[in-house]
Amino acid sequence: MEPEYPILSEAFFADPYPLLRQLREECPVYYHAPLGAWFLARHDHCEMAVRDRRLSNARARELLSTLMPTLRGTGELEAMIGQWSRLLWFLDPPKHTRSRGLVMRGFSAAAIERVRGEVRASVEQALANVAGGGEIDVVWQLADPVALDVLCAIFGLPHDQRAEFRRWTTDIMQAAGAGAMDEDPAMRAKESSFKLFGLLSAIVHERCARPGDDMISRFLGDERGDPAVIEEVTIQCFQMVGAGYVTSRNQIACAVLALLEHPDELARLRTDPRLLVPAIEELLRFAPSVLTTNRLAAEDLEIGGKQIRQGQLVFPILASANRDPAAYVEPDRLDLARGGRPMTFSVGPHYCPGGPLARLELEEALAGLLRFSSWQQLGDFDYRGASLQDRGPSQLRVQLGV
Repeated sequence: MEPEYPILSEAFFADPYPLLRQLREECPVYYHAPLGAWFLARHDHCEMAVRDRRLSNARARELLSTLMPTLRGTGELEAMIGQWSRLLWFLDPPKHTRSRGLVMRGFSAAAIERVRGEVRASVEQALANVAGGGEIDVVWQLADPVALDVLCAIFGLPHDQRAEFRRWTTDIMQAAGAGAMDEDPAMRAKESSFKLFGLLSAIVHERCARPGDDMISRFLGDERGDPAVIEEVTIQCFQMVGAGYVTSRNQIACAVLALLEHPDELARLRTDPRLLVPAIEELLRFAPSVLTTNRLAAEDLEIGGKQIRQGQLVFPILASANRDPAAYVEPDRLDLARGGRPMTFSVGPHYCPGGPLARLELEEALAGLLRFSSWQQLGDFDYRGASLQDRGPSQLRVQLGV
């Protein structure tokens, strides 16, 4: 009988890496009985899983039923499954290919580079209050407004509803990543999902009548009179907005925390600003806010000598793949010059389309903070609300030197 590994525990979310190392060494393909799902800890298994057609993305029903058990058998869950099953994240080719093509109209690397000015302006505004040095909560006074304001700006979302976007997307991300195992979070996720869908539908229809220079208008393109395209744009905007805010906020915070905990590397980055671009990749590898992705076994298959049955969920642990010594030299060492592309945004046809925007936001946030002569961490923090899909500190107070 295999030992139990406390994935989903408070201690795991506080520091997942000792347990992930243990899994890689002792049980790299692990069946987690409470979730009824398999977890993959090795880099080669994770990469195979996200590329293998036998592991399907069409898993909305199985995933939501597993992560929201209190809603099983209800009309509310069925309606939520009906909406979520059309998200890019839950599609296989050829539907995935068509929907991804629509999304990439606005999320190509070139398209994202065009919004650098808006990202930089948001960072400048967030740091304006500490321009002469002082205390800042990196999570709530920098990462949060940058991530949310940039989404509002590039999608043309109403700024006066930022509080609602913040609440709805936080609730939704818990449902996407094993963070809604009791009734109240599950109900909040369900209600927030429908509210965000409703608001985005109204905004998309407004853009059909009055297109502008925003992401939704780019998604619509010249097909804004086609009802099928309008519906598809609404669905995919839900994913981009729902997943983009919380993930980016936590990624900025995780990266800053990693640098605070490695002062030699922070000093190295100050000395050589050319390191900033490769540093982004290393920080995404070393301290990702996304721990896992997931798939559904479309047929029986074997991974690492374990039999995966059709209909079972499989969680490639991307954060573990990023620390696998079979793939990286000294993986537990932060080396800002390492470069490369980590598994954080997945690989292959399901590579996260929001990756370029997350990188840009992280780059500009770090560039803004590096203008201050010193960083000193103040106080404690925890990982309240963390899930397999998203993890970040609850707060991160830092004293910035002039």
